[in-house]
Amino acid sequence: MRKFFILLALLFLIVSAIGFFSDFKKAVQSLEYFNTIYLVGAAIFGFGNDFIKFFRWHLYIKKLRINVSFFTDLRIFLCGLAMSVTPVKFGYTIKNYIIENITKTPFKKTLSATFAEIYVDFLVLSVISLLGMFYLKKFSVIGAILIVIVCVIFYPSVFKKIFIQLRTILPYTIRKYYTVLKDMVSFFSIGLFGEVVLITILAWVSEGISLHLILKGFGFNVDIIKTTIILGFATLAGSLSMLPGGLIVSDITLFGLLIYVGIPAYISLSATILARICTLWLSVIVGNSALFLNRKAFFGVKK
Repeated sequence: MRKFFILLALLFLIVSAIGFFSDFKKAVQSLEYFNTIYLVGAAIFGFGNDFIKFFRWHLYIKKLRINVSFFTDLRIFLCGLAMSVTPVKFGYTIKNYIIENITKTPFKKTLSATFAEIYVDFLVLSVISLLGMFYLKKFSVIGAILIVIVCVIFYPSVFKKIFIQLRTILPYTIRKYYTVLKDMVSFFSIGLFGEVVLITILAWVSEGISLHLILKGFGFNVDIIKTTIILGFATLAGSLSMLPGGLIVSDITLFGLLIYVGIPAYISLSATILARICTLWLSVIVGNSALFLNRKAFFGVKK
């Protein structure tokens, strides 16, 4: 409960900070003219980001030969969404704890699947953000170099070789997870790696459609490629900040990019709030609901 109030306080600070750059009164008035039918679609596609990623998670679990049914795995995955508001989504490790609890599979054996999720998200978001420089007409030689560096360094086989060379000088807290990271890289055969990257791209496009629909509800037609780039970059910035759920950083970045593409500040404020509700906060609500409903099956808690 204490953490919940802290998050509410942070959310208040976010809205207050953004408010310095926009007109709160106009922002509130803009909601009166918002076509709510678009909000339904935005919520569906916003949550679609996480739902699509379930199939990526399930591929990893099958690869590890963990004996859980499709629907049990779905319930486990939904429970993990309760931890969406954690730095770099490390709270998703609750899924590994649940699997250990119900199948007796060692926590570290499945931890590689969670690391792989975070890894692929970071890779795809980085490429989306960097390629976005082309689309938003901010491309430069530095941008081209960054794209090449990200694609080379984070290609699984290269990443593995680099990690092997660095593991002796890395802090102990990282070295002790070397086996987990090694297992994570072993997931990425050409076929499986291609599948998970495709799933991840579709997931982030789904979130881009969500923002597109929100802006459509305000009467602005921003194409899906652009909204996917905007949300992808804002999410990446928030992840790199290491703040829970990317709070403040993701919100201000999203707000600023919407203004950059020509959306009025007061509309950008409203759109930012709705976008975060339809993506991050909706996932948190679904995740906590799943935890409550499965508390007995997964944790033996009756009340």
